[in-house]
Amino acid sequence: MGSLSIPLSGLLASQEDLGIISNNLANLNTTGFKGSTANFSDLFYGQLGTDGAGNAIQEGMGTQIGSTSINFTEGSTEDTGVDSNVMIQGNGFLQVQNNGQTLYTRDGDLSLNSSGNLVTPDGSEVMGFPATDGVVNASGSTQPLLINIGQTTPPEATANVSLTMNLNANAGIPASQQTGTGIDAGTTLATGSVLSFSDGANPADTFSYTTQAGDTLQTVVDQINASGNFTAELSGNSLVITASNGTAISFTKNNLTDAATGAESESFASSAQGSYSTPVTVYDSLGNSHVVEFNFTQTAANTWSYQITLPAADVGKSGNPVVLGSGTLTFSGSGVLTSPSSSVAGITLPSGTNLADGAKALDFSWNLFSSSNAPLVTQVAGASSTSSTQQDGYAAGTLQTFSIEQDGTIQGSFSNGQVSALGQIALATFPNEEGLLETGNGNFESSLASGLPSVGIPGTDGLGTLEGGALEGSNVDISTEFSNLILAQQGYEANARAFNIESDIFTNSTIDLGIGQ
Repeated sequence: MGSLSIPLSGLLASQEDLGIISNNLANLNTTGFKGSTANFSDLFYGQLGTDGAGNAIQEGMGTQIGSTSINFTEGSTEDTGVDSNVMIQGNGFLQVQNNGQTLYTRDGDLSLNSSGNLVTPDGSEVMGFPATDGVVNASGSTQPLLINIGQTTPPEATANVSLTMNLNANAGIPASQQTGTGIDAGTTLATGSVLSFSDGANPADTFSYTTQAGDTLQTVVDQINASGNFTAELSGNSLVITASNGTAISFTKNNLTDAATGAESESFASSAQGSYSTPVTVYDSLGNSHVVEFNFTQTAANTWSYQITLPAADVGKSGNPVVLGSGTLTFSGSGVLTSPSSSVAGITLPSGTNLADGAKALDFSWNLFSSSNAPLVTQVAGASSTSSTQQDGYAAGTLQTFSIEQDGTIQGSFSNGQVSALGQIALATFPNEEGLLETGNGNFESSLASGLPSVGIPGTDGLGTLEGGALEGSNVDISTEFSNLILAQQGYEANARAFNIESDIFTNSTIDLGIGQ
C-alpha cells in the first residue's frame, strides 16, 4: 500500500498546483492581483537497510505543496482618468478598515460612498491622515478619509494686494483740471447762482460769475473761456475747468442750481491727463467683492501721487468715492521705485465708516515688492499699464472635484478657485510581505509571519508613490501560466499513470505459500 500512496501524493500535489495556476488565470484582469506559485517539497523517507559501505538505503514517500510564493512585482499601469482611482508605484499597501478589521490592499479602484468616505470596491474605508483647514496632520493616527463633495469653505478677507505695472515716464504734468458733475448741460440754471474760483498759485487770477435768467451750463462755459486764465468744456453732464498755467484751482463758491428742481451740482474733484487708474477686486470678511480703484497722477518728474478709493455705495453713501489710502511714489532716473521702500500697510476705511453689507472694515497691504525684493511698479517710457493683479482674498466656495497627488495628498478644488488639502492617503509596508494572508477581494491580512506594519506618507521611508487617475493591473503573465499549466498537467498524468500501474500490480498479483500440497 505504501507504493500507492506515493503517486497519490503526486496527484494531490499536482491537483493543488493546477488550482493555483487556474486561480492566477482567473484573475488575469483583476485590479492589483498578485499571482502565486506552488512550491513542491518531498515527504519523509523510509529506511530499507544499509549497503555494504554502511550507507542507508532510503525510499521516498512522495511529495506535497511545501509552500506558495506570492509574486509582489508591480503590475502594469492602466490609465482611467477617474479622480478617485489611484495606483501604487513601488512598495506599499493601502491600509483599509472593514467592520473594525484592518486590512491591506493594492486595489486602488476607490470611490466615495453615501457618507463621503473614500472606499474600496468591497466597501472598506481607506485610512489616512485627516486635514483641518487645509493642513494635514501626519503625526497622528490614521483615520477613515472623508471627502464631502459640496462642502463649503469659508471666505477669506483680502490681506494683501500686488500690482505688476508700469507708469508712463512721459505722461507729463498737465494743466490742473477740476471736474464737477450732476447737472445736465442743457439745464436752465437758477438766477443768482454763483461759481467763483481762483488760481491756487496766483490768487490774483480769479473768476466769478453770477447766473442770469435763462443761463444754462453752456453759458457758464462761455464765460469761463472768455476769462483768459481758465478754460472750460462740457463732457456729458460734467463741467471740466482747467487752469491755463497748470496750477491747482481753489473754489471759493459753487452753488450752481437747477432752476426746475433746486438741486445743486456736486463738489469738484481734481484730475489730470498725466494720470492712470486700475481696478482691483478685493473681498471682505463676509466674502463679498468690492472693486477698489488705484489712481495715479504724475506730480513731478519721477514722482507720482496715488489714491486708493472705494465706491461710496459700498459704504451706503452716494457722491465721491471713499479714500482708503494715499501717498507718493518716487522713482530713480532709471525708473526703479525708491520710495516707499516697503509695502504700504493699513489701507482701510476712514474711522467711523462701515461697509454697507455689515462685514468688517477692509484692511489690506499693498505689496510693492516681490518675494525677491524686486519692485513690482516701474516708471519707464511706455504706456501706463497693469500686466497682472493679485490678491489673497476669496468668497465662500463649495467642493467640486478632487485629485490625488504623488504623496497621497487629496487636493480639493472649490468653486471659488481655491485648492485645499482634504487629507492624505497612508501606505503600509511589512518586514515580510510573503507572510501576509490573502482574504479575498484583493485584501491581505497581517500575520505573525508578516510582522507588524509600518505606516507612513507615500514617497518617504522606502514607501512608493501614488499616481492618481490610474490603476495597477494584475501581474499575472499568461504565457508563463500556460507553460506552468502544461507542466502541472504532465505531472498529474504521470502520477496517475504510476498510480494505475501500482494498482494493477496489487490487484492482479497472488502469493503462493505452498499450503495444502
